[in-house]
Amino acid sequence: MYKFSGISAFALVAISAPAYAGEEVQYEATPDWVVEATIDPATIDGGPSDILYDWQHRLDGGMVHEYGDRVVRIDNPTSLRDEGTLQYTWAPDKGDLFIHRFEILREGEIIDLAAQGVEFDIIRREKGLESRLLDGRLTATVAVPGLQEGDVLRVAHSITLSDQALGEEVQALQYLPSEPWRVGQARAIMSWPVGSDIAFRAEAAVILPDPVVRDGYNFLNVELPLAERDDMPSDAPSRFSRPYVLRAGSFESWQELSMVMEPHFTQAATIVPGGKLSAEAATIAAATDDPLERTALAVRLVQDQVSYLLNGLDGGNYLPQTAEETWEKRYGDCKAKSVLLMAVLRQLGVEADVVLVASEGGDALPDLLPMPANFDHMIVKVSIDGVDYWLDGTSTATRLNNLANVPPFHYALTLSPEGADLAKMEQRPRAFPDMSADVVFDHTAGIDLPALFSMAISISGAQGTGIQAAVDEGDPEVIKGIGESFGESSELGAQVTSVSLSYDEEDAVGTIIVKGVSSSMFKFERGEMTLDVASADDVSFAPNRVQRKWRGIPVATDGSYREHSNTRVLLPQNGQGFTFSGVEQFNDSFATTRLLRNANLLDGEIRVEEQTIRQLGEIAVADLAVHRRAALRISKSDLTLNAPDDAVWRWDLSTADLRKRTKAAQDAYTVAVEKADEDDFSALKSRANFFRVVFDYDNALRDLDQIIEEKPTANLFLSRANVLIALDDLSGAIANIQSAYELSPTNDTAYFQAEIMARNGDSDGALELLELLPVSEDERNGFVDAQSFVLGLAGDLDMGLAMLEERLIEKPESSILLNASCWYRGIFRTGLDDAMSHCNRALERTQYPASLLDSRAMVHYAKGDYDAALVDLESALKLAPGMSASRYLRGVILMERGDKEGRELVESALRQSPQLQRYYTNFGINPEL
Repeated sequence: MYKFSGISAFALVAISAPAYAGEEVQYEATPDWVVEATIDPATIDGGPSDILYDWQHRLDGGMVHEYGDRVVRIDNPTSLRDEGTLQYTWAPDKGDLFIHRFEILREGEIIDLAAQGVEFDIIRREKGLESRLLDGRLTATVAVPGLQEGDVLRVAHSITLSDQALGEEVQALQYLPSEPWRVGQARAIMSWPVGSDIAFRAEAAVILPDPVVRDGYNFLNVELPLAERDDMPSDAPSRFSRPYVLRAGSFESWQELSMVMEPHFTQAATIVPGGKLSAEAATIAAATDDPLERTALAVRLVQDQVSYLLNGLDGGNYLPQTAEETWEKRYGDCKAKSVLLMAVLRQLGVEADVVLVASEGGDALPDLLPMPANFDHMIVKVSIDGVDYWLDGTSTATRLNNLANVPPFHYALTLSPEGADLAKMEQRPRAFPDMSADVVFDHTAGIDLPALFSMAISISGAQGTGIQAAVDEGDPEVIKGIGESFGESSELGAQVTSVSLSYDEEDAVGTIIVKGVSSSMFKFERGEMTLDVASADDVSFAPNRVQRKWRGIPVATDGSYREHSNTRVLLPQNGQGFTFSGVEQFNDSFATTRLLRNANLLDGEIRVEEQTIRQLGEIAVADLAVHRRAALRISKSDLTLNAPDDAVWRWDLSTADLRKRTKAAQDAYTVAVEKADEDDFSALKSRANFFRVVFDYDNALRDLDQIIEEKPTANLFLSRANVLIALDDLSGAIANIQSAYELSPTNDTAYFQAEIMARNGDSDGALELLELLPVSEDERNGFVDAQSFVLGLAGDLDMGLAMLEERLIEKPESSILLNASCWYRGIFRTGLDDAMSHCNRALERTQYPASLLDSRAMVHYAKGDYDAALVDLESALKLAPGMSASRYLRGVILMERGDKEGRELVESALRQSPQLQRYYTNFGINPEL
């Protein structure tokens, strides 16, 4: 076995010189109590680069000695960078830092760096003041001189710790890593005198050996790494996945821990009569006799007037500042703030105690060995009329409305002269919403027209202080950013016209009010125009406990939260004929979540109130099935608003009426355009789309021109082409399609260009364009459709029909080709004998029959069967009311029959799509208007 040989030279020096405690690094030989590790020579040059991790603790006489010996091989530049600087931190008021070895092994030779005079520099942790951190701890650091690839670095150190707050009590913790961590050798040893009251414990899954007695001490030796841990479900309580830690300590119980810690905090909570802090308490007492109101005012005093400065309870500093000192300095950590709050509350006659909590993993506390290191935070427990209140002086925005909120710490240990056991922090529903939203959508213009909206979002408590900061700052860029982020997250293409922020200091509620305009909230599906009023499809509870090893693990639910929303939608036609389908009212729950809904339809509007109330908790495995079913039941509780069959569509309105109804929306889009940055065209795009929706193609063109001038894209060129087609400028449309193709050369764009070229009288150019295209087999159906249509417009009907029939022999089941054949035969009035079979086969093979019904109607019309044509057109329009071509043909047929409704339908279609008249004239369909 290989061992780093001999005692180092610096240790000899240390023997002859006194060791000064505290702020200087001590250089001494390895203490006698340490069981030095021997290293297998085979691990020096081969195996993992981490050759040795040796952790040892000695608990003796109110002192804890922590020893670490690490050997690492420098295999590469990354390792050289990572290992080239060493750091060790300690608390000089509680003990010392000792360096026992500082050596490099290079090609069998030991280089003793300490003997060469290499020393650690000392820096204070006060460098963390920018992070509100001050704990008096020191850090020793050194850049390892001469370290190079291939070296083996060994450093052994120890730190002593005697905590004033614990008296003769001691505690020690050691993390126990598991596979697949790779290391040559590793172990953790804890030792303590035989007969001393030291208990030890690790997680239940860790099998610890029995201690071995040697030289009057118990030695507990744990070989590392431990076996690889089982995977845990992500929704398991944290105690099931917490790190494996070996704990040892002298506290017999939680009660003893409570009693040992309590005097320091009670003494610190003294208020000097007649002093400044006493006067603050008197001011609160004069303001109200109500103990809850007094409590809320006291918490506000501590939170608002004393800043937070970490004086690390988590780092082992258990002695608090006095209440008077904290008030004088106006800063303190969780201990200082809790002591101050307890002092003021007791002065006000309110029963209050400081309590220890774990900010994370608190559900594990009952399983752990009693010791202060299990806790990393302190708050105050107040009892009023039999109700416990848990108050955090380091938090913000605690008010009367959220005073009863229970933080997610699970358990608390009250510091009491009589001692206390762990107390479960019983959860309760929050009385006041963490977030509330009041939303109004004004949809009175029409079901398929834009809606104005106003949304007030209020956030309470600590989360709302971000709004307070924004209000105080008054930065217009921040407010603008809120509006932009809202618009980007909207699924309705919302454009924000105004954003305002406010903060209610008394209730600690921040409110954001956003106003703007969005596209229609209604959607057309399966022949119905509907609005999704409320949905619960995001409700899910599907924990996985299939694996045998997981079947005893409960499910942890998220922390407490309450959300309210009130939504109003002002309806067109004063709400006449609108109906609900789905669940209008419910009050149901699953796991630890309750959901409520109350919806009404009255006075021309819908009103929906919803609440979500969630609590921290756990669900036992035996109860999972019940809660799964409950969640599934709730997830089916959607609520939909159905528009009446006689609802007015925008194309049914006269141009004047349409402009009048949408003026407010147009003004809103214009405000958004004016507020946008010069390089932000989202508002301009939305306004251009709005103009297209209301058939104002001239203004749509102007907006698109402006956008394309600055930021052209293929899609924008295609959008402008469609607007130009509506304005009967086919030459301009062709140029834009060509520009789109140059930016994004796709065959679909080329097919579109060929069709418009043919409609503009350039069939030869269209055919030449198509012949030049590289067409794959997958694209051939679209190619044949485009080429046959161009041939038809060129007058070569037989050739166009032959191309379709030839391709259908190869692809007889293609609904695209069958529909193309059906339409071709109808619009060009050729091959009508076989047309209907093609139309019917196409309909049988499609999931979207509206356009195919329109094609078949054209065949019926060509064959003179007007009744059948009208039936198909009516069916097509029921499935797709926005199909202007179907409305146009229906109007033409009715006009030919002398029905005056026909003219109205034709005019309606032409308002929507002015190009239809010229288009159908190509095929001899030219009604007299």
